Order: sequence, then structure tokens, then C-alpha cells
Amino acid sequence: MQYNSLDEQNNIVISILKENKELMSILDYVEQLNLPNFYIAAGSIFQTIWNYYDNKSLNYGIKDIDIIYFDKNDLSVEKDIQYFEKIKDYSDSKGFNYEIDVSNEARMHLWKKEKNNVDIEPYLNSEDAIDKWIATIHAIGITKENNNIKIYAPYGLSDIFSRTIRPIKHNGNSKELYDKKANSWKERFNNLTIVEW
Repeated sequence: MQYNSLDEQNNIVISILKENKELMSILDYVEQLNLPNFYIAAGSIFQTIWNYYDNKSLNYGIKDIDIIYFDKNDLSVEKDIQYFEKIKDYSDSKGFNYEIDVSNEARMHLWKKEKNNVDIEPYLNSEDAIDKWIATIHAIGITKENNNIKIYAPYGLSDIFSRTIRPIKHNGNSKELYDKKANSWKERFNNLTIVEW
């Protein structure tokens, strides 16, 4: 499905996301926590859109909610855990069936070095991190400004609407990771076009 303008695509995506009441509830709660430069990002966003067009439950196949923020003044794992526990407690109290993942993108270069022995440049902000995620459909986040939902999608929204899996190549990504993600999406969703790495 294609739309003529980015503004039109933005409006359609926001109207669909607003129907996912659980996701919106988490977004409102995270906004209250005042996480710096925060987004709910990646799978829960584009999968809500696909589920809408497939006439499925909007949360079908959504494994977790990825919440990112950027705080270079506190790179401690403990800060992530504090935010995680608050958001998880809120989600559980509402009876939502979400796994919660919280990460400070200012610390991601340290995490990648520790976990995968991969050297990447420190991200400049949350948007810089999203720019470098594994696939264009994955590179999307929503946040709130002045009580309005704001979308950050550096590669546009057309790949989400057309269900095109397209790699984003940089030194922090790999064919193995891309193929793993693409195969996971292929198992859960129909009519995907996968661009080879």
C-alpha cells in the first residue's frame, strides 16, 4: 500500500498507532518519567501497522516494547534497570502482556563492545542510534512533544507500507543479524519482500 506524501503517511501511521490502546498507555507513562530523548521504537511500531492491515489484533506477534533514551551523563546499567522496573510494574499493573526492554543509547557502544566485541562510534543521540538499526522498517520511533505523537523515521515509511525488508549497512550490523531478523519476521507476517544483504 502506497501513499502520496510523507505527511499523509505520518497521519495514517499515527491514527493506526492511536488504536493500539496498550501501546499508547505505555507511551503516556514513559512520557511522565521524563526520560531524555526517548522513543518507543522498532517492532511494536511497524508490527502494529501490519497487524492493522491484516485485520489481526494490533498486538499480534509483538514480543516486546523497545524503549530507548539518551543520557550521556549517566551510563550506568542501574539507571536502565530503574526505568525498566518502573515501566514493567506499570505494564503489569495494567495487565499488558509485554516484555519491556529499556536501553540508554549513549551506552550502546560499550554494550556492543562487551557483548559482541564490535567497535562502533558512540551515538550522538537517540535519532543517530535509530539511523543505524538493522533494517529500514526497524528504524522507526515514536515520542511525544507537547502532547502530540511525533514519528522519527529516517528512511521514510514506504518500506513499512509495502512490507519491504531492506538492510541498513554499517559496521555495527551484519548479514547474520539481518538474516535472523528477516527470517523471524517472515515466520510471523505474510507478503514480505526481503532485499538480500
